[in-house]
Amino acid sequence: MIEGLQPLYLQIAESIQGSIEDEWSEAKIDAIFYDGSITYFGEYKRVVDGKSRGFATQSSGERAFRQIRKLFKEAGKPLWGQATFLLYPDGRFNMKWGYDSCDSNGNTIFDEDAVLKLHEERQKRLTAE
Repeated sequence: MIEGLQPLYLQIAESIQGSIEDEWSEAKIDAIFYDGSITYFGEYKRVVDGKSRGFATQSSGERAFRQIRKLFKEAGKPLWGQATFLLYPDGRFNMKWGYDSCDSNGNTIFDEDAVLKLHEERQKRLTAE
């Protein structure tokens, strides 16, 4: 167990709750760490119609992802290149770590085709009628 994760999970959850004005059934932030950059995506499902919508992530939540990764490194744990924080309105959450397509430093290897596919799939979800 890595000490200090719980307050950072709470920080991410609060950043999600502060970013969404609609009633939602689940919300998540995906973080992808590349060598020299990080990409964050916020997405939630509206209660009213079940449709997915995006939201701008807050710097406090982004900072918590970076701090969690730092704690992993300090604890000598393998670094993940991707992470998803999934939150439900009742406070339950799930944190998933992704190690796919990572280099020896734990950064996601940039693959332009994979990034384009990711953006296209997200765009389809967010614009579905």
